[in-house]
Amino acid sequence: MSRLVLLALLLCCWPVAESRADTDYRGEQSLWQDAVWSGRVLVDGILTIPAGVTLEIRPGTEVRFTRRDTNGDGIGENEMFIQGVLKVLGTAEQPVRFTSAEADPIPGDWGAINMMVTEEANLLEHCLVEYGYRGFHAHFASASLKNSVFTRNLRGLQFQESTVVMDGCLVENNFNGMQFRNSEVRLSATRVLDNHWGIRCVYSELTMRDCQVTGNLVNGVNLRDSNLDAETLLVAGNRKGIYLQRSHGILQKSRIRDNSEHGILLEDSDVVVVGNLIVGNGRAGVRWQNSLGRLRDNLLAGNGEYALVNEGEGTVDARSNWWGTTEATALATAIRDGDDIAGRGLVDAGQPLTVPPSPPSATLQ
Repeated sequence: MSRLVLLALLLCCWPVAESRADTDYRGEQSLWQDAVWSGRVLVDGILTIPAGVTLEIRPGTEVRFTRRDTNGDGIGENEMFIQGVLKVLGTAEQPVRFTSAEADPIPGDWGAINMMVTEEANLLEHCLVEYGYRGFHAHFASASLKNSVFTRNLRGLQFQESTVVMDGCLVENNFNGMQFRNSEVRLSATRVLDNHWGIRCVYSELTMRDCQVTGNLVNGVNLRDSNLDAETLLVAGNRKGIYLQRSHGILQKSRIRDNSEHGILLEDSDVVVVGNLIVGNGRAGVRWQNSLGRLRDNLLAGNGEYALVNEGEGTVDARSNWWGTTEATALATAIRDGDDIAGRGLVDAGQPLTVPPSPPSATLQ
């Protein structure tokens, strides 16, 4: 399903809300026993779901948060604070919506779906989360997010010391799409599109399969002191496509194209880059700075300035790739290394492929 169709369904699959809500929570309140929500719910304060309590939200429910900014920082404070269990059970036909109650909503009107030291895995399925400060936030928590849209938030999603699985989600038009630290995050069939920042993390384990990260103003995927296991991605139209700092990982069978600066930037990292299409990036397909690992069986032709730049002191193992040519002079022109600048390491481009490899699957294009 396309992102436009998914978003349209989530926006249109419930009746227009009136000013009245079926259920109101005002001020500081807690749910002291299991509860089920349906219809329209208004949160005008901070609602806590304590340990030992489960809140289930039924299909078609709309949860609205009023704006309250007591310290004048421009961030709304009303939110859900979850220490028990949250089960949001939307469907494709009747999604659940978390949104602002303001007449002219803006990002940051309300706080977050805020999970703190929760007891067991929480579930959000077929949801629309919009106009929050942190649309979804997990700290010392575990959650599964499925077929949901996070849009027009200051931070679409934020995790600390948490385990989060996302499948079939759309993270679009937020300031920060996703940011997390000290977490284990697994993304599948998830799209991170047209945010200011795409994905940012530190001290984390990130697994990505069949994901699209496109059109983000700064970097698409930015990891520091983390591990990346990525396969069958489309990373395109960002400033830097994939930027790894002091990180480890493998990137394979992906399309890294048309990013305005570098397709892949490796800094003090150890990464295996194999079987990717890396083309059309504005400056370099791959910029390699004091890193380990290897490049194998990649298509590296057609980038703006260079296919590969070595800015470190060591040799880059870049054997068995397609550079758009096998002619020695043309191949040297595609590479910037110690042959061009004194003090830099060389690039071993031996045994170049004589024909371009088959491009990775275009499923996400």
